[in-house]
Amino acid sequence: MKKFFVYLAIIASLYLAPNSSIAQVMPVNENDLSGKYPFISTVFNRISNNSGLDSFYQKLHRLKSGSSGTVSIVHIGDSHIQADFLTAVVRNGLQDFFGNAGRGLVFPYQLAQSNSPDDVFSSSSIRWQFNRIAHPEIPVSYGISGYSIKTSTASASFQLSLRGLARPFTRVRLFADSLAEWTLKPVDNDSIFEMEKIPGCNCTAIELDKENTGFNISSQTPEVPKIVYGASLENDNPGIIYHTIGVNGARFDQFNLADLFWQQLPALKADLFIISLGTNEAQWDAFPATAFKKTLQKFIEKLKAVSPQACILFTTAPDSYKGRRNNGVLRDLNSAIINYCNSNYLPVWDLYRITNGYGSAYSWARRGLMTSDRIHFTPEGYRVQGSLLLSAIGKGYNGYTSVKR
Repeated sequence: MKKFFVYLAIIASLYLAPNSSIAQVMPVNENDLSGKYPFISTVFNRISNNSGLDSFYQKLHRLKSGSSGTVSIVHIGDSHIQADFLTAVVRNGLQDFFGNAGRGLVFPYQLAQSNSPDDVFSSSSIRWQFNRIAHPEIPVSYGISGYSIKTSTASASFQLSLRGLARPFTRVRLFADSLAEWTLKPVDNDSIFEMEKIPGCNCTAIELDKENTGFNISSQTPEVPKIVYGASLENDNPGIIYHTIGVNGARFDQFNLADLFWQQLPALKADLFIISLGTNEAQWDAFPATAFKKTLQKFIEKLKAVSPQACILFTTAPDSYKGRRNNGVLRDLNSAIINYCNSNYLPVWDLYRITNGYGSAYSWARRGLMTSDRIHFTPEGYRVQGSLLLSAIGKGYNGYTSVKR
């Protein structure tokens, strides 16, 4: 009888003990999306060539299992990404599940007279020159964020702060011209910090002794132009750090020509690149298939050269109008991306197909999910797309962990 009760106790402990495998399952729920937006085909919402992300999923699995370490995601794109409505959904969802290691790369967009994510605010008492990757004809270099601000004013300074629910940071990686001497003053004036220049990437690592939500950066170096390319805001917690590099008007070929961008990109130590470009190429009168394939190949070669250990996930561009007509060039361009990825077994998330492809922009516009230009989406439209991408990543991760079990 005693042995019987011992046996029962063992069985009960197996059922009642925390199941680490079950705990690894990332929640995925698309019912609300498919019910509210019937023009979305969630049956196609998955990542093709998904095994190409196995090393990324493995890092996520280790992070979730051990609650230590950091996984870095770098999302590169155009205006669909710059506003951060789409990427904020993905970033917040992943960080809620895996942990929050920091806000990641930010830029003082207001000083470049451009739109900024809702949680990033910048200001300055002086006027700065500015440039972005989409305007290579302007003689102001741009770097890691695809943007830059520049001034020759003897005393240069600006303030940058996080707003809303953004997590405070304890580390800043400042990307700025190395000829100028920069001084950082945290919002918390009592903070103690150390600055160390990192050679080779125009980057300075700044360690703070306590959490902050903003800083003032300044340089008094005379007779030297001051240029700032961005800053990565990080903390000491395990989890995901999600860097967004969205540039209004940007194309693959323009990124290919941005030498300083590629020099600085390794500093983000990407485990996964997500590439969301193509909308601006689709404004051409005709699709140059051969030239585009060469441009795409060069872009991939550059990614692999600077971060050979990182996985790469491509996304296709959502449908949009060209003037008052459906955009056939966009259809051809997305097909070229899909074909290239399939031929080279690169992971790809086909947002174009998920949202019903050619002509589907009509459904989005009719429901108020696109802006008046019929190219960009409303904040809600982008959040829907972000929810779809988050779900697709969740499905891929859950599939990987189910095999691990």
